[in-house]
Amino acid sequence: MCNLVTVPYIPSAPVNKVLIAGNTPEDILKSLVSRGIEPIKTSPLSQLPKNLSYHPDMQLVNISKGVIVCARSVSDDAVNYLKGLGFDIFFGDSSLNQKYPYDIAYNCAVVGRYAFLNMKYTDQKVVEMLKKTGITPIHVAQGYAKCSIAIVNQEAIITADVKIHEKALKNGIDSLLIPPQSNIVLEGYNYGFIGGSCGLISETGLAFAGSFNTLDSAETIKKFLDKHGVDPISLGTSEVTDIGSIIPLCTV
Repeated sequence: MCNLVTVPYIPSAPVNKVLIAGNTPEDILKSLVSRGIEPIKTSPLSQLPKNLSYHPDMQLVNISKGVIVCARSVSDDAVNYLKGLGFDIFFGDSSLNQKYPYDIAYNCAVVGRYAFLNMKYTDQKVVEMLKKTGITPIHVAQGYAKCSIAIVNQEAIITADVKIHEKALKNGIDSLLIPPQSNIVLEGYNYGFIGGSCGLISETGLAFAGSFNTLDSAETIKKFLDKHGVDPISLGTSEVTDIGSIIPLCTV
């Protein structure tokens, strides 16, 4: 058992365990360990596109404190480990498929009282559990909703998706709209997503899988983070990589 993150994706204290892609570059993993954070690595899912197969934000959703909905194909080892930490694991009804949009059933961004997701293709168990816990689903056309959203706090996000940006503002969430970051690395794709490249590792620390200053919009993002009392943390010295989000699980 551990001190589970109370608000999904938004820790209120320093994190000591995160869920992270099993193929995350070694320097990123070492950087986390040096900060007292244990990286819990995912296994690949053959049902997902090869270069996204390890991505945690494609495999599961942290709905509320101690509650996760995941694909049935997630490894038994991962499920049992999460249960050992104190999570209740619910399996979704949707089978994943390598072809978009049938790979996005669990790609949902929970931001405080709201969740951004494509209602047409999101697993119904996810939608059901969100509503049961009082979280309002916000439909967006962007299927890779979690990939597209860097969560800053319960009331602030960063995204390159115009429609997500507009719907966030409409629902009282401060949103920074940036252009797609052409130098976020995602093998097999022109570029990766901002949300998939980072995650909060404390209330005031947003960690990036690489060197934050290599981002095209680093200066603009830094000003927005300053506004919300959050610091960018570089976990490496190379270009930032989209690893499918850094998901905080437990705090000290």
